[in-house]
Amino acid sequence: MPNGKPGDHPFTDIVLHGLAVYSPEADSLVREIAALGGRDRIADMLLLEFDHMANPDVPRLEHMLKEVRDQLRSAKESRGGVA
Repeated sequence: MPNGKPGDHPFTDIVLHGLAVYSPEADSLVREIAALGGRDRIADMLLLEFDHMANPDVPRLEHMLKEVRDQLRSAKESRGGVA
């Protein structure tokens, strides 16, 4: 069971521990999504579909993260927030 230490989960490794996990772009997108409140949208996906220990498809991950980020930005803008 994860205990919050580095290596437990790619999301917390990137956001809480500041570790480099996938690529600079993917890691930056994860942090941006976290800041937009999208943790629940990506945390399980990162762990289950993009296991960083199993040579994940990083270009595919970056594409998916951009889509999630854009959806979160759009939702924020439609609520009257600033993106």
